[in-house]
Amino acid sequence: MPVRKIAVVLCIILLPLLFMRPQGATAPVEESPESMLRLHVRANSNSPADQALKYQVRDAVLAVMQDHVEKSGSLEQARAEVETVLPTVLAAADSVVDNAGYNYQVSASLGEADFPTRLYGDQVYRAGTYQAVQIYLGEGSGENWWCVLFPPLCFVEVSDDSVIPVSGDRAQTPRPRSRLLEWWQNLFGGRS
Repeated sequence: MPVRKIAVVLCIILLPLLFMRPQGATAPVEESPESMLRLHVRANSNSPADQALKYQVRDAVLAVMQDHVEKSGSLEQARAEVETVLPTVLAAADSVVDNAGYNYQVSASLGEADFPTRLYGDQVYRAGTYQAVQIYLGEGSGENWWCVLFPPLCFVEVSDDSVIPVSGDRAQTPRPRSRLLEWWQNLFGGRS
């Protein structure tokens, strides 16, 4: 058989493998803006210290919100719970900033906010207007951190190893991840 025919046959055989998912894998699920409440924490700047402070504020805010949001059975209940605890959330964020030695103004609000399309695990959150708790530290011109408060996904992430750890006053850079490499390793048991 000529080389060209062999190449065509191999392509026909191997091309479907590129689109196969490992056993148990599912396609990304697209979530609707009307069904969730998001949390958005924006740092004062992109300096390592401000980024580390953002994560400390995130942890304090989630510690306050966890019990209130997790027991909610609907978006309306979650929103009502957040409204009642918002002054405590603001006080917790403000306390973290003060204890870190900064005099940034901290603001917290609950309302509608526009978000770009994001992939969060296997979930696709399309661009749109979402109900959100927004916390701005100082100028709020740095990179942000966000998650989904309801249904409660933030609390899973905070306890997960995939969260970017903070060391001293420098946020560590996450390791790059290749879904194609992960697929290949799952398919062939880690042999590459």
